[in-house]
Amino acid sequence: MKKLLLVSVVMAGILSAGAVCAQDAVEGAPTCCPCGGMMGKGARKAEMMEWHQKMVEKIKANDAELDKLVAEMNAASGEKKTDAIAAIVNKMMDQRKAWHSDMESRMKKMMEKMKEKVEKGKKADD
Repeated sequence: MKKLLLVSVVMAGILSAGAVCAQDAVEGAPTCCPCGGMMGKGARKAEMMEWHQKMVEKIKANDAELDKLVAEMNAASGEKKTDAIAAIVNKMMDQRKAWHSDMESRMKKMMEKMKEKVEKGKKADD
């Protein structure tokens, strides 16, 4: 029973951290992601703003999924409660892996653009 309580408390902390991030982003202060000071200007800024809005929507959808699973966990007892906790942890890991994949893809694109700029600069110097 103590383990179950500990797991519930830890999960509540994790879930609330995600909710704060989404709330900040919705209010227009993208403090939960590294894009805040790097948005650039013009088309690049518009692209970043669009990406950020999509990220906020994903966070909200992910939170809704977790809220549903947490409600099911809270209503469960015994072995079903343990299964519900496992479902939440698995869902959180799926979301985390998807987030990392998205960020890795985004970083690759950024690095390619930076490399193109460097190459362009080298050609201009020649």
